[in-house]
Amino acid sequence: MGLFSGLEILGFKNEDMKVYEAKSEETVQDEKEEAKVNQSIVKEEECLFPKTHECPVCYEKFKSLAVRAGKLHSVGTDDDLRPLYRGMDPIKYDAIVCPHCGYAALSRYFDRMMPHQGKILRAEVKSKFKGMDVSNDLYSYDEALLRYKMVLMCDVIGGVKVSRRAYSCLKLGWVIRGKLESEGAMLTQEQCDELRAEELECIQHAYEGYVKALSSEPFPMSGMDEQTVLCLVAELAYKLEKYREALLLISQIVSKKDAAPRIKERALTLKEKIREHVKGENS
Repeated sequence: MGLFSGLEILGFKNEDMKVYEAKSEETVQDEKEEAKVNQSIVKEEECLFPKTHECPVCYEKFKSLAVRAGKLHSVGTDDDLRPLYRGMDPIKYDAIVCPHCGYAALSRYFDRMMPHQGKILRAEVKSKFKGMDVSNDLYSYDEALLRYKMVLMCDVIGGVKVSRRAYSCLKLGWVIRGKLESEGAMLTQEQCDELRAEELECIQHAYEGYVKALSSEPFPMSGMDEQTVLCLVAELAYKLEKYREALLLISQIVSKKDAAPRIKERALTLKEKIREHVKGENS
């Protein structure tokens, strides 16, 4: 007799079936590793805190959500240097918008304001700003996209340097990509296509801006040294199918004796990608 006796009349012979199978050491180890990963994933809200800012345009104080860096778990980067983290996308929180006057900038630039820029922004942004809703717990991708577009608008109106505008375009593209990855399954094909087109437009503007900046601005640029910027622009050129331009940039990196090994390796990997892509098109 056994727990499964009697099932023979239904066609099942389960005399040797055990309710609980002994787990192999490999299975136990895999489950432990999975548990560690799950424990390391924190809720997005737990990574955030309200940070106080003083607006350099209207001088009002306000709070904006910021990320606790110590809570983040890096899992690498995309080819265009977009940082990736487990469990959340901190890039959503890098666009700071004053809820009083509408001035917006990326966190690294928010306090950097020339007097003439403040005057222009007060006239062109503050005078027209109708206010915006501010979330106190977390930002959705749609909120983040709106904030980044405010940043880019203020960059253009304020006449900031070209590399800064290019960086804003790049990060706006990253947020669009994050929305696609996070919400793509819930969107229509048309909505996904529109987002991809908008991301490509951001990449195009980032590429154009950095190409202009390379001939007119000193380094560091957007917090990056020359080799890193060259590698980034080469990757953007590849995404835009500008293979000749990408290869020219790669050759500049490889020919530099002081280029970091990781940058040279990334450049050579991109060169191989281009060769394989072109080979595939010609075959």
